[in-house]
Amino acid sequence: MSLTARDIIHKLAESTSHSYSEIAARVNQLMVEGISLSDAIKSIANSENLDTQDYLISSESIVEEARTILMEDYTQTLMISAVMAQMVESEGNERLPVPAFFAFMEILSMVDDAPKDQKSETSDEIDKYTTRMIELMTTLVSVICSWSTTGITGIAKNCPKELREIAQQIHWKTKMFQSGIWSCISCGSMVDIKETKALLCKDCDFALSDELSRLHPSSSERERIGYGQTKDVDE
Repeated sequence: MSLTARDIIHKLAESTSHSYSEIAARVNQLMVEGISLSDAIKSIANSENLDTQDYLISSESIVEEARTILMEDYTQTLMISAVMAQMVESEGNERLPVPAFFAFMEILSMVDDAPKDQKSETSDEIDKYTTRMIELMTTLVSVICSWSTTGITGIAKNCPKELREIAQQIHWKTKMFQSGIWSCISCGSMVDIKETKALLCKDCDFALSDELSRLHPSSSERERIGYGQTKDVDE
């Protein structure tokens, strides 16, 4: 089974006479209409006379890979978390969808503390794992949550039983975020969403920035600008 939307779209394109961009455009159009990723893929596979069972996405395997990444190393996990939180507040195409970040936080809460090692993670390593995590989480949300033209409406009918609580939390937190009231993802304090930075209250954001600078000094000199892309802050 495939684990990301990119994987499954590539697989569909390879099975048809259509390009990746053509299949991606059809998937996007169906999802804009409120159809889930799984149903969009199934619809396209049917229209191309393909066996839909060959184009399934395993949400359980997505969660397992994400947990494996997050349990690898403490500093790496901290950096991934910081970058993804930063991208929630980015603009345009670089912005990480809020539901995908909530999915990430739910998976993060499921793992034990990652071990602390002595190696120094490079920006390229952090970028690679962050990009993979983004693809996994955006796909997971598209599969386990139900959608309409206005966004998430609840739990997908085919969401595995063990992931239904995660889907419900994503739905609830997304609605809460849209209301303008937020609970800091670190300390839980209730704050106005306009007063947060990367979904953290001011005190927790300061504490996280301080820890990142201590564990990975070079991180303060780089800024995430998109999937797999960073730039120097002074640029």
